[in-house]
Amino acid sequence: MSGRQSTIDPSEFAGRVALITAAAGKGIGQAVARRLAAGGARVAVTDIHPGRTEKVTAAIAADYPAATVAGYPLDAGDRDQIDAVVDAVTASLGPVRILVNNAAVNVVGSIFGYDPADWDRVVRVNLTGPWYLCHRTMPLMRAAGGGVIVNVGSYAPDVGGGGIEAPYAASKGGLAALTRGLAHEGGPHRIRAVYLSMGVVKGTKFAEDNAELLARMPGTAGPLGDLPGPADIAEAVAFLASDRAAYITGDVLNVAGGAYMRN
Repeated sequence: MSGRQSTIDPSEFAGRVALITAAAGKGIGQAVARRLAAGGARVAVTDIHPGRTEKVTAAIAADYPAATVAGYPLDAGDRDQIDAVVDAVTASLGPVRILVNNAAVNVVGSIFGYDPADWDRVVRVNLTGPWYLCHRTMPLMRAAGGGVIVNVGSYAPDVGGGGIEAPYAASKGGLAALTRGLAHEGGPHRIRAVYLSMGVVKGTKFAEDNAELLARMPGTAGPLGDLPGPADIAEAVAFLASDRAAYITGDVLNVAGGAYMRN
């Protein structure tokens, strides 16, 4: 973690069920699952890879024996799978009170040669899937007295995707707009929705797979001189999901080391 580790309250999320998508990789999702487990949440680890989901779930449960952690294979862009997982989580852990839409696909390429099938996949996972997860879980939050949705986004929509990832930028821009709509509709039911924006995060698969490309992009690290790591993002998610952020909704929190500064 490039920042300072905060003191974790092991009971901060006690009794709350948190569902995190793409939580069994080595990047942001798993860091979020671990941070919420450390705070006492009942954590639903979901990921598209069944074997990885089982392995990571077992590891988190072993590292946080006081927490309740369960794993569910999930393609976050498949509505039938979303239905099955939300039903299973509700039956075994309880109603989802914290939803972290972290799953994302970024297929880099120019508009001149981009495969339309890749466009469809990016939008399905990055925008349609999160909408459907909210559609399924917000009634549960409403019945339970409230909840929090954290949509993991990017500042790519604000800079146009750099000319190489316009579909990704468009999907994340849609996710930001969706977040504002969720905040308006969820507010009367004590449901908050927030958009967590960032640039490149070190230690993620995207950063490793595109190291040569990122090296040619000036200003990626910002004035703090380093990229955030998954634990930095997880700490921001924990703050937004907590009662400490009780009056933050429909807004954007930028965690990018100053690489992008909003007006």
